[in-house]
Amino acid sequence: MRNMGFLLILLLLVSCTGERKVPTEPRYVITSPEVGEIIHLLQGVKFVVGVTAEVDYPADYQQITKVGNFGAVNREKIISLNPTLVFVSGLEQEHLAFELEKAGIKTISVYPATISELLAGIVEISRSLGSEERGIAVADSLQYELEKLRYQGRERPRVYLEIYNNPIMSVSKRSFIGELIELAGGDNIFVELPRDYSRVKAEDVITANPEIIILTYPGITAHDIKTRMGWQNISACRENRIYGIEEINPDLILRAGPRIIEGVSKLQELLGSTERVER
Repeated sequence: MRNMGFLLILLLLVSCTGERKVPTEPRYVITSPEVGEIIHLLQGVKFVVGVTAEVDYPADYQQITKVGNFGAVNREKIISLNPTLVFVSGLEQEHLAFELEKAGIKTISVYPATISELLAGIVEISRSLGSEERGIAVADSLQYELEKLRYQGRERPRVYLEIYNNPIMSVSKRSFIGELIELAGGDNIFVELPRDYSRVKAEDVITANPEIIILTYPGITAHDIKTRMGWQNISACRENRIYGIEEINPDLILRAGPRIIEGVSKLQELLGSTERVER
């Protein structure tokens, strides 16, 4: 039934010449929150006609038509909005892009995995919006602000960042978040992992003895961490240096968007980077 509905929508959108009627004004659909924040910064929100549920910042997006969520995007809904351009993410959204292209809808995939890719992505998005000069200026400004924040000292506390607890998952030093931790003045305890975001063993965390623990998901407290078997001897647990979503908004560091300036600044507060000086 779902496929039948999809075909019916396609038929309604195709003219007698066999071509989709393309709107004269830009109509954008966004499936990832990072791109949503970038497009807002580039002043393109007025042309956005659809977003996934995760595209929630800033508040401008709350009244825009929803097209599902990141992991289950409703392609029929997207097609019904007759967009001129759909911004998709990587990974599981590759198939979505393929299906939309088959329907005659242009897509652009933006999935920054590093800070440099984020800056390049901003320029790419701005180019598709017809505001490349603004995009270059925004990217240059972000790069300048990040370099001003870059920690130059020698003392770096060992940091363990947990993105999920069942199973326990963390990030590698090579990941986007790992790059932010390094920039802010921390030393991620996991240099290499099978993937940038991967399962880890509790014993490996205990052995690494992090001085700071950062939790980026709801439903867990510092007490929960301290009562894990063997974790009471970890430095961060002994010194009460466990920080959760109450101390740092995870969107500031999990999303590869323009708010990473705030994210790095907040990380430096937690790490004490602003207080440490190079010897």
